[in-house]
Amino acid sequence: MRGAVVGQLVVVAIGGALLVGCGSGAPSGGVDSGAGRTGTAAGSGGLGAGGLGAAGGASGAAAGSAGNGVGAAGGSSSGRAGGGAGGAGQRGGAGDGAAGGPGKGGAAGSGNGGAGTTGAGGTGGPSPRPSAGCTAPNPPASGTVMITVDGAAREYILTVPNGYDRNHAYRLILAFHGHMYTAESVADGGPPGSGPYYGIESEANGSAIFIAPQAIGSGWSSSDLDFVNAMVSDTEAQLCVDQGRVFATGFSMGAIMTITIGCGEGDVFRAIAAMSGEISGSCSGSHPVAYWASHGMSDPTIAITNGEAARDRFVSIDHCTGTTAAADANSCLAYQGCLTGDPVVWCPFDGVHEPPPFAGPAIWSFLSQF
Repeated sequence: MRGAVVGQLVVVAIGGALLVGCGSGAPSGGVDSGAGRTGTAAGSGGLGAGGLGAAGGASGAAAGSAGNGVGAAGGSSSGRAGGGAGGAGQRGGAGDGAAGGPGKGGAAGSGNGGAGTTGAGGTGGPSPRPSAGCTAPNPPASGTVMITVDGAAREYILTVPNGYDRNHAYRLILAFHGHMYTAESVADGGPPGSGPYYGIESEANGSAIFIAPQAIGSGWSSSDLDFVNAMVSDTEAQLCVDQGRVFATGFSMGAIMTITIGCGEGDVFRAIAAMSGEISGSCSGSHPVAYWASHGMSDPTIAITNGEAARDRFVSIDHCTGTTAAADANSCLAYQGCLTGDPVVWCPFDGVHEPPPFAGPAIWSFLSQF
C-alpha cells in the first residue's frame, strides 16, 4: 500500500450545516465462467466564509474555494475535498469545473458563529496531482510492458492516448480480465465483449491512460497487489498521470481483483467499478473509496447475493445509509448519505454472468465525475 492519495471535494449543505465529505480482502482464487480530506465545518449557527464554485463538465463536480457564503452549523464533518470551503486536502483529483463566482458576504451568525467575510472567487475544484512522468523526456508508446515483481516476470498492455501531451495529467485506469480471458481480450475488446477496455476507452475519448494487466495462470489473488502497485508506480514515473485519479475495473475474476483493490488500496485508487464480482477472503480495510458495481440477476457463476454482500461492505465503508435514490435509466441505484466524494452505485440487470450492456458509458460516467 502506498501513501495517501487525495480526492475531490464536494460540499453539501444539509439542514443549515456545511458538510465536507470525504476503502479496503483479498481473493485467494475465486470463480469465473468466463483536495481535500479533512475539511471541517464548525460553529453553532456561524457563517462560512466560502461557498460553492460552479462545476462544469462531468469531471468537474468539485467545489470552488469560495462562492456564495454558506452558514456552518455546529459540529464538524471530516471530508475529502480540494481547496475551498473544506480546506486544502490530500487526495487531489483534477477538477474541470468552471470557476465559482464571487462570494457574497456572510451574515452574522448566532451562538458561537462569527460574522462571515466576503468570499473570494471560486477556483473550480482541486488541482491535478501530476506525477513525475510529466517531465519524462521519452514517454513509452502503447504496447506490451514487461516488469519484474517479487522476482517474477509480469506483463501488462499499456494504451497511451493518441496525441499524448506530457503537459496534461491523465486519468489512469487499470482493467482486469476474467479467469477465462486475457489482457489482450480486454485491450482489444474481445470476449466477453463491450469493446476495448470494457467499452470505457471509447467513452474516455483520449482523456485516460489504460492498462490491461495479465494474471499468472489466468487467476488473481491478493499477492497480485504488489504487481498492481508496481504498474501504477512505473506508469506514474514514465507518463503524466494525475495521481489523484487512479481507477480499477474488471469482470468476474477481474471484478474480484477490483474489489480486493478497493478493500486494501483505497488510499491509492480513487474509485473502482466491479462487474459480477464478490469478496474473496475478507475485506477488512476501512479507507473510503467510490464504488460502482453491476451484477446479472440470473448469474449462475457468482450469485447476485455475493455481489450484494460486496456492495453492502462498501456501503458500510463509505458510511452510506440503506436508502437509495430512484433508479436511473439502467436501473442503477445510488445509495444516499455516503461520505461526500465516495458514492456507492449498484446496477442489477436482467442478465447472466456477463458485463452489462451499458458497461462502457455507465462506468465512464461514474469514473469521470472525479
